[in-house]
This record gives sequence, structure tokens and C-alpha cells, in this order.
Amino acid sequence: MIRLQDIAEMAGVSRTTVSNVLHGNTKKVSQATVDRIKKILEENEYRPNTGPLMSAGKGSRIIGFVTGYDYTHGYPATMDSFIGELLAAVQNQAEKKGYYVMVIGGGSEERVLEIASQWNVDGLVLIGYSEGRYRRLRRRLNKKAVLVDTYTLKQEYDYQNVGIDDYGGGFQMGSYLLEMGYPEALFIAEETRVLPNEEVHKLRSDKAFAGLCNEKRWQGFKAAMESRGGFCSIRRFIVVPQDAQARKRRYEHMLPQILEAGGLGFGSDYNAIEMINFLHDRGIQVPKQVSVVGFDDCVYAEYVRPRLTTVHQDVTAKGIMAFERLRRMIEGETLPEMYVFDPVRLTIRDSVQRRS
Repeated sequence: MIRLQDIAEMAGVSRTTVSNVLHGNTKKVSQATVDRIKKILEENEYRPNTGPLMSAGKGSRIIGFVTGYDYTHGYPATMDSFIGELLAAVQNQAEKKGYYVMVIGGGSEERVLEIASQWNVDGLVLIGYSEGRYRRLRRRLNKKAVLVDTYTLKQEYDYQNVGIDDYGGGFQMGSYLLEMGYPEALFIAEETRVLPNEEVHKLRSDKAFAGLCNEKRWQGFKAAMESRGGFCSIRRFIVVPQDAQARKRRYEHMLPQILEAGGLGFGSDYNAIEMINFLHDRGIQVPKQVSVVGFDDCVYAEYVRPRLTTVHQDVTAKGIMAFERLRRMIEGETLPEMYVFDPVRLTIRDSVQRRS
């Protein structure tokens, strides 16, 4: 295994200089030297020994990855492809920088508090936390944190959040379905019970249990549907249960409405693919009889048949961005911008057909 001294000799600098670069103490090191050392570290896949750092009181080098819910789609949250891809991105980037990731189920805030304190994590990446839950956690746990896909009811963020343009994604979805001849298309989202009651009551929509991300996607979808003078009723925003069997029963009940609308937009690829299979099992052809659009562009979107038209977001880039912002905060940097987000784009495949 390559040693710190080996890296120093390869870079033509002292061990101290290499150590300073590893731990972010680069004020007295030229940028050219920093870049040279980082390149050698990456090429040799160097992983620092964190034991001395912990004993010296320089942190645990552990990052907590916290999901705001224990279950999604009726299954453990870490089985979800979106969560899995995000976690993989955070973990891979963390290991490159000498950090390690601990997964913490965040359905119970007490559990997060207990584990984060016991292991003295340096910081947290939180996915699926509501604003209210995060504020309660922050009052009791003094740790650096970056949130992913958390939505504020105010105009500005006062906590670090990494997200996407959900409204824009919903607008692109709605515009495409409208263009393809589906002015009565439905928007379907799965309920997510991560909002405290006080936040639910502040929402204007009665679809609060679909979550604020789907609220924003619906608003974009609705605006697109009304862009040519039509009206898109709130009744076209349909929230289905988390439980898989309950969802199927709801789909059965909705089948006449689905066939009449002819076009469906979904808050996630999982539910879009589930619907394609549901329709296929009943002899209903996608896209000949019903067109379907998803959201996320997960790894399975290209493998389902027909291949899924969906709103693409770069989940890997989101995970890397979340970790890097957290690392910079842990290492003492002040980040002026509180909310950063990636754009999204519609990826057109085979699950939508123009309605004659």
C-alpha cells in the first residue's frame, strides 16, 4: 500500500505539505502544488489512515447518510433505485476524499440523534427531510448538514439544500403530453408522509401527502396544460397509496378514467413502470392506448418495454454535489449560496404516441 512518504517523494514536496493538502489546509500551498498532489493521490487511489485523525480530535471522517423515511413504494427505502444511486454517488465521492459513509434510517429522529452522536459523525447528508423535521433535528444535534430535495414554504433557504428544477420538469412533461394530443392527461404521484401536520396545513393544495416535490411538479404540469388556454383541474392530480396492493386497487378503480385521459404523467419512474406493467397485464397497450411519462430517468427506464419517456435528472451529480458541499463546510469553508440545483430535461423514448 502506498504511503504518505511515497506521495511526498513523487510530488517533490514534504510529508507535511501532502498532509496539509489531504486535510484542506492549503492556504500556504500554491494551487499548482495542490493540483499536482491531488492528481498523484487520485492516480494511486490513496486512502488516508483516519485513526490518528480521530485520536487527535480532528473528526471521525464519518458522514451520515440519512433517509427521511423508512419505506418508499411499500418497500425499505434503500431498495429504491433513486436512493441507491444517490447513496452510491455520495459513498464513492466520500471514499475518494478519505471519508466513510454510515447509512442511518431516518424515519425516527431519535435514532438519527442517537447514532450520529454515538459515532460522532462529522456531518450529515439528509434526503427526504421536510423543513420542519430538519429544524427540530438541528436544535438537538450540532452537526454540519446538507439536505437533498428539501423544500421550504418561504421564499428563501437558510439551510444548505441541493435539488432540481421540479417545476420545470413538470412543465416539460405537461407540454409534451399536450403537444402529443393529451389535453386531459392526469398527473399521478405516490403519497409520502414526511410532512408534519403543521406543514400540511400551510399548503394550499389538498394533495399535501404527495410531498412538496410532487406539488411543484404538478404546478409545472398544470401550467403547461393551461398554456394554450385550457383548464387543468386539481382533480387531475391523483395521489395513490404507498402500499403496493392498495395502489393496484386504486388503479383498478381509476381504469375508465385512465383510458379516457389517454395520457399519464408520474412523479417517479417507479410508479410509471408499475403502471405500464399494470396495463400490460390487462391487455392494454402502451403507448397505443395509453401514453406514459415518468420522472427521474432511473437505471430501469431504458430496460422496460416500451422504453420509458421521462424527465431526466442527474442523480449521481446531485450526490457528488451534496457530499462536496458538506465536505467544504466540515473543513471550515463558508458557502454563500444556500440552495443549488441542477436543471432537468425531457428524455423522449417509446412510451408516448401521438393521439390521432
